[in-house]
Amino acid sequence: MIENFLINYGLIAVFLIATVEVDVAPIMAGVVAHLGYFDFFAATLVAACGAFASDSAWYWLGRWRADSIRASRLYQRTGARVERLIRRFGWWQLPVCRLFYGTRVVTMTFFGIQRRPFRAFLLVDAASCLFWSTLLTGLGFILSGSAELIIGRLKRVELWLLLILLVVISGAIAIQRLVQRGEKKLIGE
Repeated sequence: MIENFLINYGLIAVFLIATVEVDVAPIMAGVVAHLGYFDFFAATLVAACGAFASDSAWYWLGRWRADSIRASRLYQRTGARVERLIRRFGWWQLPVCRLFYGTRVVTMTFFGIQRRPFRAFLLVDAASCLFWSTLLTGLGFILSGSAELIIGRLKRVELWLLLILLVVISGAIAIQRLVQRGEKKLIGE
């Protein structure tokens, strides 16, 4: 069903789905890109933009409604734990939260509640979205071509794996540098 939606509506559908399902959208976009319906790199970028738009909306919601969220019973029960995690992991929480289902929205909202500087949020989260979208779109692209492995087109897959490995390493280095810059700016504020 998602695959048909992506085929029929293209990159607009990738963006819309990525605002809700930041992990499913890039994987399916990779599959559909492998089928030739749209460009792999465009799908990756659009999925990252959809994820970032969603993350930013949750950040701003947290910032705008911080007082009422802090007054809620749910926040009274869980807020201290989430804030401890954010203090412990700092800006690294933004890319790491995508590994654990259900923590992304909470993390983005709490960064807004804490009124973390949006400029630093923008840099770290945009890099995180691009990193994860590249990884997941590549995964979808590679897995959709598993039949090619069977019929002997291994070289193409190896090149994609190398590209993904380079992107993963580059992304990790970029995120680390952005986090270090963000921490330096926060200390200077």
